[in-house]
Amino acid sequence: MLRALLALFALLVAVPLAAQPAPPDPAVETARLEDLAAIRQIKHLQAHWGHLALRGQWQAMADLLTDDAVLTFPHGELAGRADILADLRETQGGGADGLQPGRLNLHLWISPVITLAPDGQSATGRWQELALTGTVRQEADWAGGTWVVHYLKQGDHWRISAMGYFLQFEGPYAEGWRHDAANLYRAPFHFTPQEAGAILPQRRAAAALPAEQIAAEASLLYEHGRAQNLTNAFGYYLDRGMYDDVADLFYADARLVVQGGGTWLGQDGVRRFLAQFGAPGLDPGEMNDHLQLMPKVIMSRDGTVASVSAVELAMAGQHEGAGYWSATLNHFVLMRDAEGRWRIASLYRIPIMRSTVADGWVQPLPAITAIPAGGAPDRDQPQRSMSYPEASVTQPISELGIFAPAVVAGAAPEVVPDALTRAEAFDAAENLGNAYGAYINAFAWDDMAALFARDGWRELPFIGVVAGRQHIRDAARVRYGDAGPSNAFQAVHMLTQPYVTVSQEEATGEWRAQMRTRLVQMNSSASGPGSWMAGVYEWQVQRDANGAWAFAGMDLDYTWMAPYAGAWTAADPALAAALQPTAEQMARYRLAAPIRGAAGVPFPAIEALPFHYANPVSGRPPERRVEWTEITPR
Repeated sequence: MLRALLALFALLVAVPLAAQPAPPDPAVETARLEDLAAIRQIKHLQAHWGHLALRGQWQAMADLLTDDAVLTFPHGELAGRADILADLRETQGGGADGLQPGRLNLHLWISPVITLAPDGQSATGRWQELALTGTVRQEADWAGGTWVVHYLKQGDHWRISAMGYFLQFEGPYAEGWRHDAANLYRAPFHFTPQEAGAILPQRRAAAALPAEQIAAEASLLYEHGRAQNLTNAFGYYLDRGMYDDVADLFYADARLVVQGGGTWLGQDGVRRFLAQFGAPGLDPGEMNDHLQLMPKVIMSRDGTVASVSAVELAMAGQHEGAGYWSATLNHFVLMRDAEGRWRIASLYRIPIMRSTVADGWVQPLPAITAIPAGGAPDRDQPQRSMSYPEASVTQPISELGIFAPAVVAGAAPEVVPDALTRAEAFDAAENLGNAYGAYINAFAWDDMAALFARDGWRELPFIGVVAGRQHIRDAARVRYGDAGPSNAFQAVHMLTQPYVTVSQEEATGEWRAQMRTRLVQMNSSASGPGSWMAGVYEWQVQRDANGAWAFAGMDLDYTWMAPYAGAWTAADPALAAALQPTAEQMARYRLAAPIRGAAGVPFPAIEALPFHYANPVSGRPPERRVEWTEITPR
């Protein structure tokens, strides 16, 4: 009897001990926190570089470099801060200190893939840059390229130690996206598919932080991501004329200011302001895309207030009618409400540029749009405009990092359970999505497929869903061939504006994320002006037992496709129809499911786009909601 009782006691004790995971190592958790903060700081640093270029603050840009920084082009090199400063002043400023009126210098840094060194003291980033530059009534130019940027941690600050540029296309706006096939240099990949999904080095910090401090600072990083979500949602809702959803993001007593244009108060004021973009919803052939790019997010140390500065690049107008470009600086101030939801307390918009699609920014229009009937502001805004061409943005900005002092001195943030893993999901999902874009630009099908989990699935536009990593790779080869990229034609996929939602599967404990990103695709040609495509991705991302993230699923809905000339005003459904496979071609695919969204490219027709999330403030569901879906390989 005694022996039986002892055996039962041993079983009762042993089972819970075997099932209990080992407690987290404080030195490992501290390193994870430090490295995740480093990734956010690096993204902030590069966005700051782009915001400074817009303002012509060449010296402030040079101050972001190490003393011995190197800038490399395919046919030359600049070494040292002084030489790089002189080059910035000459090539971007026309030899002048500051940006002179009549000059546009918009350099947009998009689609980062960031990898940290094993010791967490240096890093490499791959970025897409899209540049809109020009001088009023003289020239308007495009340039697009890939930057490979090396970063070095110096004390508490990150600095740029080297920048290498690989030109994809450049030239006058009137001529489109062209490149010289004989002198096309593609950027090498500094990362593997596995490194794209395992964003944090496996290391231990030299000095471990207390568990309470790790939890508090990780919660700030998680809220940092959620704050960016809100401003990206603003852009997505504005795209589709979802004005009630836009207004829901604002506090009842919010303020919306357009520099030189007026002040609108409260949610009713927000709705009146939105009247300048047309009636709610989208009519057939109406374009209203508002990309939110190059965000700089700064969070108060108590996690109650955040500011987000982003460049809004807008494409608007009517199919077979007039089309318009515009650029605006958006400065959001967000506050958390009593339920922990981020909401917009104020939005300050600085119009930068507006032009027609026909002429481009060589012949700019007034940057502030006319106020329609019923859209009048509550107050005038007498401050002068800083818009091109009469003036330039002169508002100074500091290099303030991703955190600012607490609103209430000494106040601590609200701790979010598992905040470190939740925060990591934001950057891992974005890294994977942007690596995907880089790989498909290079026709690197093995690497692209390796970003997916073994049983992951991918929606092929016009065709259907393939499931299983091998089938994903094989289907890409069937669709696009296996000869690698062509020097005659470049498809430049840029993914941006991530909205990330994180969850943990109750039954298995598996961490998951869903992410919405925007596709901006500019196709460059060696013999013509090129073409456009745009769309929305919805991603499913999962974390494995080793802490690496991979795609579990991918939806892609194209929204519009057009030749370069005329852009969305000249969208031709016949271009999309030419991409539809024949029955014979369809037979070559091993499909696990049919197309989940639009079968082709609907514009100028308007179809509902997928959202994996409800309105983050009101909870209003979208017209087309996509849920986490398992699709079995065939």
